[in-house]
Amino acid sequence: MNRKISIIVLILAALVLNSCMSASFSGNYILKAGKTLRGNLFVTSGSVTLEEGSRVTGTILLTSGELHIGKDARVGGDVVLTSGDLYLADGAVVHGDVILSSSDGGLHQSTGAKVEGKVSSDIAPFAISFATKGLVLYCVLPIVALVALILGLGTWLGRQSSKRGRIAHGPVTAITEDTKDKLQNLKKMLDESLITPTDYEAKKADILAKM
Repeated sequence: MNRKISIIVLILAALVLNSCMSASFSGNYILKAGKTLRGNLFVTSGSVTLEEGSRVTGTILLTSGELHIGKDARVGGDVVLTSGDLYLADGAVVHGDVILSSSDGGLHQSTGAKVEGKVSSDIAPFAISFATKGLVLYCVLPIVALVALILGLGTWLGRQSSKRGRIAHGPVTAITEDTKDKLQNLKKMLDESLITPTDYEAKKADILAKM
């Protein structure tokens, strides 16, 4: 049981740490079809392509270049381009906002593509929100929850161990007392010549073997 709980805690720790991580690249980046990148994606210079059915769970920030979100690809957070163009293929979905902070950037959206948030050029609200809400929501709170879970599991395991110790201690004490009584009665029978020394040794060995 303890081994299973340890594995669960390790998995939770990995998920929490993974939620705080971001991928950062300089140059062109391609997320292959059907693949998922968990966290945020930062690309300083170059083009980014999300192939068909791929997914980024967090926010995409591209400082300079083109962002191509392929057919049925999804972005769980915002899409921010400080300079460059955004291309949304049929079925592509951006669940957050699209922010094109430069006047030379543009949004090229296919008929079946969807932006669930708003499209704007004001990057200031995004910067403040991402620095505060993002850090607290995706890093601090999960870590606090993980620590609380580990402490709770430790307390529970300690109680279970103590309970098993009390349960195990009871039968051992009872067996010891019972064995002692049998040996005393056997010795009394020997002293009163009710059994021979040979019988006494045999019975004694049998009682001790059953402890």
